[in-house]
Amino acid sequence: MIDEAGVVVIGSGAFGASTAYHLTALGQEGVVVVDAHEIASQTSPRAAGLTKQVRPDPDVSHMAILSVQKILRFTEETGQPLTFVQPGSVNIARGEKDEAVLRAEIAAGQALGLETSELSFDEMSLLAPLIRPRDIRLIAYTPTDLYLEEPGQLPLGYARAAEEQGAVLLPNTRVTGIGIEDGRVAGVTTSLGEIRTPIVVDAAGAWARLVAEQAGIAVPIVPVRHQLYITQRIPGVDASHAICRIYDACVYMRPHQGGLLMGGYERDPQFYDMSTASPDFQIGDLPLDMSVLERLAQLVSDQVLVDKSIGVREHRGGLPTMTADGRPIVGPVPGIEGFFVACGCCVGGLSISPAVGATLAELMLTGQPSLPLDAYAITRFGAAVESEDALRAACAHQYTDWYARVPTA
Repeated sequence: MIDEAGVVVIGSGAFGASTAYHLTALGQEGVVVVDAHEIASQTSPRAAGLTKQVRPDPDVSHMAILSVQKILRFTEETGQPLTFVQPGSVNIARGEKDEAVLRAEIAAGQALGLETSELSFDEMSLLAPLIRPRDIRLIAYTPTDLYLEEPGQLPLGYARAAEEQGAVLLPNTRVTGIGIEDGRVAGVTTSLGEIRTPIVVDAAGAWARLVAEQAGIAVPIVPVRHQLYITQRIPGVDASHAICRIYDACVYMRPHQGGLLMGGYERDPQFYDMSTASPDFQIGDLPLDMSVLERLAQLVSDQVLVDKSIGVREHRGGLPTMTADGRPIVGPVPGIEGFFVACGCCVGGLSISPAVGATLAELMLTGQPSLPLDAYAITRFGAAVESEDALRAACAHQYTDWYARVPTA
């Protein structure tokens, strides 16, 4: 058992594993990753694995752009495998409101240097043959967006690369307390014993709020169920076909091993209070509801040319965490020296995790991150988080209107 560490990272999902890797890459010694479950085994491997570089918030867009760049050179940088396809994103508006959102997205993408453009129906048919143009008002295309074939490769690769650079991984190890002495972190108590450390990173995903409470810290996030399914093989589906999103239906899809991966944002989001969950709860135990996805699929049945008799190969879901403004929480916690957070993934967290881990590690070790982290500070929240009801209402708004926010450059 390790009894002393330079940094303890709690959680080995995308944010935690990326932070651990980038800390070791910058020369930090004594990095220990503690996870109550197997390494990189919870929500991250159940993600859709989509990147979207044009986000409503320009700060997050810059994170997403840097992350795509890091994914492209992931294997070169880490020595770990990562299978991805870069077919671009086709985003679709069927109504006037979504047309305005997409026109803003095109302008924002061009301002960001992404060559986002309007597509004709004929151009769309080449990139996304399963989509027909019925009742479509506008199509936007970002050519450098990509998807991860197996999303779990990303956090697992970062964790293994961190281990090769000297980090210690402690799976199936529960954090039971965080020691604070004279206003700063002093140690972490685990199911295997105490680890003395001056620095803690809370990247525990759905459990991040509970971890922070052990240090008397309130982290305003709410875990929400998010689901997707993967069909059996569909004739004509190819890995090179573009990611597709139909905005008013809050539905996304991409190819997966000859079938179609489809997911979406529920109109009545199911939030979870992890303090009421069994100590043995894992994300694989999360109750799922296929009827939600069936309703979402019905909403786009006029545009998506898929035989209804095609069976479902896999139905999976996770517990990403939402924040009141749709941005993650990344950085130090004022009042407790040495305590950092990396949470509030807001469903799209896996796709920005390379940049989140890199910039947080830079902030911790040099004080000068390559991208500013001010927009992600835990201190930014006001009345939206003053009560649990207000927090949940704000998070529900962010989740259900995910594609309705107008981007800015």
